[in-house]
Amino acid sequence: MNTFNKTFTLTATLAAALALSACQSTPSSPVIQRANSIYETTGIADTKVKAQQNAIDSAQKTCRNKQVIIVDDKVKYNGILNEQTGRMIGQAGAVIGSIFGTGSPDLSRKDDYEYMINFRCQ
Repeated sequence: MNTFNKTFTLTATLAAALALSACQSTPSSPVIQRANSIYETTGIADTKVKAQQNAIDSAQKTCRNKQVIIVDDKVKYNGILNEQTGRMIGQAGAVIGSIFGTGSPDLSRKDDYEYMINFRCQ
């Protein structure tokens, strides 16, 4: 295989990997249709705000051009520590990290928060 073919193959492989990773960066939650035109979905992320946004994005995708009306919602924290302890450790780590020039410890996981919503389209 000559140098041009190797470079072309490497470039094509990198482009494909980037395209696939771009698709994975916007998580899509499954949407379940319930009775009376009510839908259900759950957003999962490392922060509450991201989990909420993921759930709402899935709802908006389902409703397309209609408005999303949230009927019921619930946030669940699944972290390794309780939520307040995790925040305190994160804040202390950020202060210590800024003093010593190191990064702060990241105790979060991609599934720390679940935002479950029931919604309808109007």
